[in-house]
Amino acid sequence: MFTELLTPSTQDHRQWHVAVLRGPRAPGIGSSGGVFDSWDAWERCGAQALAFYLIGWDDAALRAMVARIRASQWWDCPVWAEEAGARAAWLDGVGSVEQARQAGERALAVRRSLNLEAQSLHFDERVLYFLLQRDGAELQPVRDRHLASLYHYPVLDMLAREGDDPTVARVALVRRGLLEPSRLIDRTRHCRSCGSAHLHYIDVCPHCSSIEIRKSPSLHCFTCGHVAPEADFRAESGLSCPKCAARLRHIGVDYDRPLTQLACASCHHVFVESAVQARCLDCDATAEPSELDVREISALRLSAQGRAALRAGQVRESMAALDSANYVEPAQFRQLVNWALAAQSRHAQMRFGLMMVEFLNAAEFVERHGAARAYLMLDEFARRLHELLRATDVTTRTAEERLWFFIPFSQASGLAARVQHLLDQQARADGGLGLRARITCLAVPEDLRSGDDCDRLMQRLTEA
Repeated sequence: MFTELLTPSTQDHRQWHVAVLRGPRAPGIGSSGGVFDSWDAWERCGAQALAFYLIGWDDAALRAMVARIRASQWWDCPVWAEEAGARAAWLDGVGSVEQARQAGERALAVRRSLNLEAQSLHFDERVLYFLLQRDGAELQPVRDRHLASLYHYPVLDMLAREGDDPTVARVALVRRGLLEPSRLIDRTRHCRSCGSAHLHYIDVCPHCSSIEIRKSPSLHCFTCGHVAPEADFRAESGLSCPKCAARLRHIGVDYDRPLTQLACASCHHVFVESAVQARCLDCDATAEPSELDVREISALRLSAQGRAALRAGQVRESMAALDSANYVEPAQFRQLVNWALAAQSRHAQMRFGLMMVEFLNAAEFVERHGAARAYLMLDEFARRLHELLRATDVTTRTAEERLWFFIPFSQASGLAARVQHLLDQQARADGGLGLRARITCLAVPEDLRSGDDCDRLMQRLTEA
């Protein structure tokens, strides 16, 4: 069976194979016709992957193998598993090898129509490129109680490379309309202090917020109307009102029993309904349930706008034009700054500045001017920004609107003033409707603290 199905596809002169990766629990199906006992064996064969088919793997090993495929040069290929295998959000499907072949051929046709270099795509482009090859595919959220956010998207996690933030990218893609919700899966509530969904709800006294509340039978004195726990009415001679001292002999005549109430042992307040308080298990912050952040967790699909943007080559974020100014990937930027910190610890003459420019109205800027004109204006801003930079200055971008500068042997404050002047000039030329930015900077070694690395410096500038 496998020998017939694993012959190369006849739609191309190259050898496109459905690669069957056989796990330790796979039946004896032979070792020819595209069946491989290990990932290394597949890489050594030198063939082109049309799709991958996994057989004989337990759930943990299956997920690890899919993650390895997504981190390889074949990251966008469909990955299927045997019919008996467990259905998982990180698989393209569960079925036969022939189904895997058909999915692979459909994906190959889409790749040819796009004519994009898959290995050079940025994270947001990879996500849309991945979904476009799978017509109707959705990114499925998976609940994980160990995560502060409670849900994650395994496919996004596997497509991310070093320096990529799947959560930030997902939120940006949805906000820009390139991804859209398809089905509401859940609704979660999060602590406003730390964003965690690990919350504990507890009944407290509505008067003093004490947790020492207990159910207590109560009595209602008809003489003065006083209501209190029954224990307060008990005396050696029988029942008497602690407020007016009236003797309570006959229920329904002198007193009655209202609904069971709650009593606070701390302030002695009596009430019918307790208050509810939400406590964060991660940061210990407390809040009213109405004060929590409510987030909708949905399966996500490629929108028509996202499909058109990918085909038109306009997926890159609204600020992508700025990447041309001495730009490197975030991982390289961090490595460079950490190298400079290590050099500075040995050579005091190694000085540099670090600066963050966070654009506050990028989405409104693009929406107000329209994408075409906005991109032209951003190109002009990028050109003028590039003129301010020296050949040794390096930039990166860790979020859609957040640009970073590494400025060796110079003060970042000087560049910050020039960038602000450039923004002010553009705003005046645009009738006061230009880009607005928050600029923060620091100098090394003047602002260096013990234990600082690149991540800590960047966090400090972000929170400044």
